Amino acid sequence: MKITRLTKYFGFLFFLVAGVTWVAGEAGQGAEGRLALADLIGVGIILLWIYSSLHDKQMAMKLPAPYRAYLPLLMIFALGVLAARYPMLGALELLIHVFIFVVAIALFNLYSRMPPEDAVKWVLNSVLWSGCILSVLGLIDFFIWPSLFPGSGNGLTGTFRNTGQAGAFFGMYLAIIIPGILSGIIKPKWQNILATLAILFALIFTSKRAATVGLIAGLIFLALSMMLSSSKRDKKLGSISAFVILVMVPLVYFLFQWGLENIEGMAWRFEKKFNDNTMEDFSEGFLAENIEATKAAFQINPIIGVGLGNVAGIITQKYEIHSTYMAILGNSGLLGALAYLFFMAVHIIQSVRYAGDSYLGRYLRYYLPMLMGLVLAWAYTYHLRKREFWILFFVVTLVAHGAKLIEYNRRVSTRMR
Repeated sequence: MKITRLTKYFGFLFFLVAGVTWVAGEAGQGAEGRLALADLIGVGIILLWIYSSLHDKQMAMKLPAPYRAYLPLLMIFALGVLAARYPMLGALELLIHVFIFVVAIALFNLYSRMPPEDAVKWVLNSVLWSGCILSVLGLIDFFIWPSLFPGSGNGLTGTFRNTGQAGAFFGMYLAIIIPGILSGIIKPKWQNILATLAILFALIFTSKRAATVGLIAGLIFLALSMMLSSSKRDKKLGSISAFVILVMVPLVYFLFQWGLENIEGMAWRFEKKFNDNTMEDFSEGFLAENIEATKAAFQINPIIGVGLGNVAGIITQKYEIHSTYMAILGNSGLLGALAYLFFMAVHIIQSVRYAGDSYLGRYLRYYLPMLMGLVLAWAYTYHLRKREFWILFFVVTLVAHGAKLIEYNRRVSTRMR
């Protein structure tokens, strides 16, 4: 009982501080430039897992297939680091990837001790309310109290170092939460709806194109899947969702107009992001630079890449490759690209396999269209070391684990009749 309570407390705290990205040193420079509060909570989660394992001899470590599918990519990352020009830079990046992966393993093992229904319900509500707290803080900082947190005033940052981190985080949390509401695991009470809308508004006011496009695409895919569903429930939910969106559009428009007129720098940022030259600037600037960096890294070592941490300041003047797909190809070569595709394929196959008519199965059915939107967003951002990605990965794996147990118990019950 004590372990269960501590798991819930540590879990909620981790889901919350995952959105606080301030670091001990200069951002991106050395260990101190990567160490955030969430990492300390992550250490606590790992220690709690070890403690619970030592005190419960029957608790063998669980490593579901989606987790095991990540190991080949880690091994290729390690080979790339050994062959890299600057192995120590790569070793730090590899450590970051391994650490968050181990935290995700610990989360799964701790929560899978609980009854599936209780575990999933608690986790999803924890993600909802931790995301709500972070979004409300960001909205207060953006609209009411601009000096509350350090950061750029040109878009919503809140507890994040920049708008890019904020946008990616809120987009990922919405991909977790929206299927939870539609499946009924998160009760559609007015408090929960308002909390979700707060996260949605926070995402919108980050003005991040990748996260916004990913969310919109995910919602479109979701709406289409619900309209084409044979389930009357899905069709009804799709109609309600469309009505809510129609109601929200005027409110979002009003808030945007108010922000453009009253928030310093917002009009400039909006014009910069969404003017007539946006696509031209994107293709000739960001995209071209990332393609050139990817080509240069790939040509150095097309098999295992140049190694993690060996692009920024070495192949490029300052920045690393942003796109997940280009970064994988440049950092880990063809072997890394194949390993990444294998990892994501297992994750998707698991979700498809256990998507069904139970409430946990419905969650996975609603999650898959949202994942399609995220896949688009990841063409712009690198997600494998983001804490929110591994929270999403853990949640979906836990839901699939619960759906598997429910299906197994149903079959056993049927045989005994």
